[in-house]
Amino acid sequence: MHNVPDGPVEPPVEHSELPDEDIDFLFSGLKSFSKLALAVSGGADSSSLLVLFSEWMRRTSWQGDAEVICVDHGLRPDSAAEANFVAKMAADQGLPAKILRWEGEKPASNVQEEARQARYRLIAGHMRQSGAQALVLAHHLDDQAETFLDRLTRGSGLSGLGAMAEDEADGPHGLRLLRPLLSVPKSRLEASLIQRGRSWCSDPSNQDLKYKRSRLRAIMSLLAEEGLTASRIAQTAGHLRRAREALETTLQTLVQQHVTEHPAGPLRMSREAYRATAKDLRLRLLARLASGAVGSRVRIRFRKLESLDLVLGGEDDCRHTLAGAVFDADGSTIRVWKEVGRTAPETLAVTAVPGIWDNRYRYWLPSEVSASDFLGKLHLGPLCHAPVQARDVAWPGGWPKEAFDCSPVVWTAEGIIGGSSLTTHLPIGNSDEAIALNLERTPFLHNLQAEYLYGGGQDEEI
Repeated sequence: MHNVPDGPVEPPVEHSELPDEDIDFLFSGLKSFSKLALAVSGGADSSSLLVLFSEWMRRTSWQGDAEVICVDHGLRPDSAAEANFVAKMAADQGLPAKILRWEGEKPASNVQEEARQARYRLIAGHMRQSGAQALVLAHHLDDQAETFLDRLTRGSGLSGLGAMAEDEADGPHGLRLLRPLLSVPKSRLEASLIQRGRSWCSDPSNQDLKYKRSRLRAIMSLLAEEGLTASRIAQTAGHLRRAREALETTLQTLVQQHVTEHPAGPLRMSREAYRATAKDLRLRLLARLASGAVGSRVRIRFRKLESLDLVLGGEDDCRHTLAGAVFDADGSTIRVWKEVGRTAPETLAVTAVPGIWDNRYRYWLPSEVSASDFLGKLHLGPLCHAPVQARDVAWPGGWPKEAFDCSPVVWTAEGIIGGSSLTTHLPIGNSDEAIALNLERTPFLHNLQAEYLYGGGQDEEI
């Protein structure tokens, strides 16, 4: 009779290169994409990604297009040479490369985080032009463990301790992030390069103990001696991520059952239903409502959410602003809408090309309308900037007037109000239905994950 272990048996640390069959399995999820971008810095991890990906492309005859993107941050004397190293390595693998440079004055503090933000910003701008569907990153098992420990030191909850996802649909600047190597130890990536006779660049900042990531990396071997290996940490992160996904599913059901979205923008739900919801779901719901109202993912301090939850869970009428959203409650109803703030949503000139306004509405000209009749003459902007008098608006019942300040309105250069698919929901007197524009709400309310921050820096990945 064999003894059955009471938990997973930790495999020995592997330093061997990845065999082709493992590589094919890791990259199999990329087959459905037709155009990808690979983020490559020249270090061992991303160089492995580039080499293994290009081999996989040739071996499997993947029919898509791929481009290598390297960001030269300009923070070290060798950065330009390293970017050129990446471009040459990409060319050797038969892939085009684009070097993006972080121009301008560099920060004196919080350098790594500022560089990270700049990197994603530059890459997102380039990918919007290139049409790439997703960004492939070289994050690996050790990175996952470091991310977990970093967020643990900040007191994170499920949203943070679930660490990184292999497929992150709504990453920084709206990027879709793919991490096919997330289950692979760093040692195996380096071994794969060595076996192929490939070199890579070394960033001395990765060993500089003034950076938190470097300090966490330094203590990983001590934790491993106590059984807390990178693999075990990643396993725990996976358990927490599944728990988070279960909560998100419950939250989605809660939103569908109890939250009403007015076509012109604002949201509302029963205050009684809110009070009857478990606290953790309430906090996630508040973050989701704020995101749905403003049209983008917001990440709010835990203590601020708790303060708002305490007020909304009471009986008194109240109005509070949080993350660009106004929360207004009376005895029976909680209403949420986008605040005008210091900067109202933009007013743009409508063209023949469909677009997105204020991250909240898709717009396009009706097929029966001649685009040439309206080019340069039709504007789309918020109600608060439209050439409209309050008395001309048939205000929807049950809502404060200011809940519609950021609602979309169409008008001409002559100040004539046009019609739209929202006209029946927010009628404006004397509008000309011959001047029309199709408007459709983007599905932020139902697609965004609810996130909040427990503490620490403003730019935490939690």
